[in-house]
Amino acid sequence: MEKVINIDFIPNFEDDDYQLIKKILGGYEDLAAKLRVERLLKNYFPLGDIYFFNSARSALNFFLLFYKKYSSKREIITQAFSCLVIPNAIKFASYKPIFVDIDNSFNLSLDDLKNKITNETAFIIIQNTFGLPAKIENIINLAKEKNILIIENLTHSFGAKYKGTYLGNFGDLALISFNRNKVISSIIGGALVINNEFLKKDFEKEYKTIPEFSSYEEKKLLLGTIIFYLLRNKTHNFLVKNFLKITRELGITPEMINYSEKIGKKPKNYLAKFPISFYPLLENQLKKLERFNNHRKEIANIYLDCGLKSFEINQDSEPIFLRFPILVKNRDKIFSEFKKEKIYLGDWYKCVLAPCGSNLEIFDYQEGMCPKAEKATNFIINLPTHIKVSKEDAYKIAEKIKSNL
Repeated sequence: MEKVINIDFIPNFEDDDYQLIKKILGGYEDLAAKLRVERLLKNYFPLGDIYFFNSARSALNFFLLFYKKYSSKREIITQAFSCLVIPNAIKFASYKPIFVDIDNSFNLSLDDLKNKITNETAFIIIQNTFGLPAKIENIINLAKEKNILIIENLTHSFGAKYKGTYLGNFGDLALISFNRNKVISSIIGGALVINNEFLKKDFEKEYKTIPEFSSYEEKKLLLGTIIFYLLRNKTHNFLVKNFLKITRELGITPEMINYSEKIGKKPKNYLAKFPISFYPLLENQLKKLERFNNHRKEIANIYLDCGLKSFEINQDSEPIFLRFPILVKNRDKIFSEFKKEKIYLGDWYKCVLAPCGSNLEIFDYQEGMCPKAEKATNFIINLPTHIKVSKEDAYKIAEKIKSNL
């Protein structure tokens, strides 16, 4: 069977994860797994209080609602060249997203950041795009001068470092995603890490008010993931695409971002705690984090050695390369050529707030706000770095990219 490489189709799951998912679907429980997960995460965030949610976006939204009693400031700086779930989480809490342009690392531009800060700025969200750390120290020093709090977004960068320290330990808060195409995956889920001692005080009480995740929805997600696992080595032909469309319509294989979110509406069941039965899967993936990230770095180094580089690596940072970004002039042709060989590349972010097709004004973005980000959307593609990509695959991908440039 010819190998299929897909950047976005549950790329982190190995056979032991698949067997564990089947076991959980069959009724397996491990009530001690949550405690073990917390201990594992403490290796990365030793001073933080850690709270688990059904998604990173709901964690952000819940925290912002919690924080409103502490401050009347209602602006939150985030970057363009991102996902629309971030401004949604901000707006659902009745804050205003303020969009900053990107620099050569696809992260917050310091110059534009300085221009966008006002007396109403409550938080700056640092994205660390593709697993490339932003200019952490510069941004944090600027925030301290202005009495602004920092949220480190680790959804692309869990395990990356700055000056030898894991990201997530520099700001007041950190967000982690455990969604199916992130650094590690427990199908869905996210965590909020609170480092700020003042903010820790009352949060536990508020967190207890969050509803538990539906056991019925847990079973649907487990079944849907088994379907994904069985199909991930299949070519995305007409039959596969239509089968997945039917399962999505039945709610068995839910979309990463549903229709309500794409039009700026808060979905039903937006907020819940992390699914109880999924902790063993999260634990299993956490144990693989360093292996996964070392593999990503190894694959990225092959791309770099082959001369593929369209970005800056900030000084003193250690990226993990969740995806390897490059800028090309003939993106559609490259996607088409790779599909012929069953290699499916990524398109984060071919619009300033993905997924494309939404009216950006819904999210308070106006055309021209972030010109560098807007330009990058016309040329960006992402190369896979995940555990299913071998060294041989990476050389093949690199040579094929070079031959199509």
